[in-house]
Amino acid sequence: MLKIKSEILLKIGRRNNWREVAFFANADETKFEVREYYGQNKLAYIKEVSRFPFDCYGVATMNFDNIVRSREIDGYDIEHSLKTTIPCMPFMQFKPPVYSCNFQTPFREQFKTLNEPVALPIYDGKRVYIKLGSESINSIQMVDIAGNAIAAPEKLVNELQLKVKISQLECAVIEGYLESDFGIRVVDVLMMNGMAIEQPYRSRIKAIKGVLGSSYLIRYIDATANYGELKQNKARHFLVKDNTKPCGDDSTFVVPNFYSIKVLVEKAYDYRPGYYKVMFITESGYESIGDLYSPHEELHPNIQVQIAFKEVENGLPIGFWLSPIQNKEKLTYDEKGTEITQMKKLNEYWYGL
Repeated sequence: MLKIKSEILLKIGRRNNWREVAFFANADETKFEVREYYGQNKLAYIKEVSRFPFDCYGVATMNFDNIVRSREIDGYDIEHSLKTTIPCMPFMQFKPPVYSCNFQTPFREQFKTLNEPVALPIYDGKRVYIKLGSESINSIQMVDIAGNAIAAPEKLVNELQLKVKISQLECAVIEGYLESDFGIRVVDVLMMNGMAIEQPYRSRIKAIKGVLGSSYLIRYIDATANYGELKQNKARHFLVKDNTKPCGDDSTFVVPNFYSIKVLVEKAYDYRPGYYKVMFITESGYESIGDLYSPHEELHPNIQVQIAFKEVENGLPIGFWLSPIQNKEKLTYDEKGTEITQMKKLNEYWYGL
């Protein structure tokens, strides 16, 4: 269902009473819904209280108007009217962009294809997209890079709902990384208040930062334009955008920044969900090298996977994670290639600049 229009109503009193009456239609305009939301004190606190389905546009519109009129009779005043414009429609049916990681062309050469490259270091997290205001004005929805809905952390939802302000932030699509402590690292904004943002990248970030602000749950990335500094950076990878292009441009690409080698999964921990002990093959048998965290993919003992890392201590990788680079042997029980001797020729396993 797409939100087509809504009325924000306010009844001032000891406790301000907020209502939103919203009109929805499906993509081919054969099904309609009128929903009402109510809350006290702040607009951010409204929740759905009723929903009425209709098969006829005329009947649905009449009921929408009647509910608004009855609320005005009850003492409410229309505070703001929202109506979806044509540029907003693609974002209501939003599909996350697909970013490429091209190993065939040297990454330094890829930087030269952009007018004004901006590299965003990514240290942690999962890329997600947050849709604000696609249902009620304070609704918060989160999808992954495949467009699948995922549960947004409650504290983050509450924080974002408090940022909703009429005429300032009514709806938006925000790109970011959901980090391990459940905060969001804002990367870009693709739409705000129903319009695609045509400004350059740095201006887009400045705009969304102006309305969202910063907090312990809402953070931003220190971008750099100097790719000569990137290899020394501790980031796991870089998202590279063109500062001169509007949002939605397909020139964005990914640059990895790690070593990636093969290991065997030794066991899964019963008391630590998502954690696995991994090991190398040595001349004398097996050698455990530490714990791998893989919350989004279940692994099984004795299978072969690749781990990614940036640092080495006492000849072993530290601070490693499940590599995004996986060979065909992934999830097989072939031990070949998982030898500890990989550590003696790490230059062969470097991915990045």
